[in-house]
Amino acid sequence: MTFLVRVRTTLVLLVVLFLATRVTITLLSPHPVYVDDPVACASDSANCARLSIDDPHRMDQSPLIVAAGAEDAFWDTVDAWAANTSRLTLLHQTADFRHYAAATPVWGFVDDVTISLDRITGEVVMQSESRLGLSDLGVNPERLDDLYAAVA
Repeated sequence: MTFLVRVRTTLVLLVVLFLATRVTITLLSPHPVYVDDPVACASDSANCARLSIDDPHRMDQSPLIVAAGAEDAFWDTVDAWAANTSRLTLLHQTADFRHYAAATPVWGFVDDVTISLDRITGEVVMQSESRLGLSDLGVNPERLDDLYAAVA
């Protein structure tokens, strides 16, 4: 077998392995579509971040309260943040709730990002959680930090 044939064979095998891995990740990942806040992050979770008054997880910011009358401006800011965030896809939207999917560029791991606003109390609940895996390597808290900086 010549050197070029070995290189070509190796490249083909690597591409097949990569594609098989991507398909496996997609098939093993759940595909929820949230219409309301998801269950809060487990206390020992390393693949979930949440910012709320009652049950924050892996976040250092103060809970966010939107003043009465500023709700529409809040959602305009959230929508602008989402439009300017790469690889973020809107899955579900209501007047006071958004559910996005954020995909990693190479392997295709997907995180669910939810934002809700209680118009009576003004409380905002933000959560970002990996669909698959035990760790998010800090991506979910970082994503919520970016969102918080945009809307606070």
